[in-house]
Amino acid sequence: MTKERIIQIMNELLAYAGEDRTTFSHHIGVENPQWIADVLNPAKKVGISKSKIIQICEAFPEINASYLTTGEGEMLKSDSDESEQSKRIPVYDVETTGGNSGLVSSSRENANIVGYVDSGSWFENKETAVIRHVGDSMTEYPDGCWLAVKKVLNPRLLVPGRNYVIETDEFRVTKRIQKGSEKGYIKLYSTNQERYDDGQLIHEPFEVHLSDVRRIFSVLGYVVNQSGEIQFV
Repeated sequence: MTKERIIQIMNELLAYAGEDRTTFSHHIGVENPQWIADVLNPAKKVGISKSKIIQICEAFPEINASYLTTGEGEMLKSDSDESEQSKRIPVYDVETTGGNSGLVSSSRENANIVGYVDSGSWFENKETAVIRHVGDSMTEYPDGCWLAVKKVLNPRLLVPGRNYVIETDEFRVTKRIQKGSEKGYIKLYSTNQERYDDGQLIHEPFEVHLSDVRRIFSVLGYVVNQSGEIQFV
């Protein structure tokens, strides 16, 4: 790719996402936002590698990959671009937990696609991925089910009272979100209200600052495996 087209593409993606460089780099899995600044600097020889293109397409599945790699076609996929393959949800070999004996799932392992699930029109093609949910703190999701999730592009638009998968550098959990006690914080609740003998909640709510959140996914529904067949619930 020529430097001019890289700059054009990155500027268009930033405008499309409606985000600053720091938030955008966070969404595409780039830890250092300086990389974005270097890409946009005509004086620096910085390109977009194949791995970066994959990261961008995973963060924004509506982006046309051929546009990024060749400059041909439109930046956004059209309805005519949709195929049976693109309607299938990638299944990742990672876990999120609702809380299981005080344990949470680690977010340090690499996420790999292990297959695809065809959801038809159940989730209106909004889903981003399917990941495994374990634990018993979220009563609406059975232990061992698979969650159909959609990546949240703007954390400022989280809806209080809805369920999300929250991922930090340390853990990945499924929780119900409410506003935190201070600006910039979100409070994560469990729907399981079981208590110890002294009345204290077994699954206590806790707060996380949005700056510590690496990715957030809204939960659209869940998948269960019955008699060897995956069914949508």
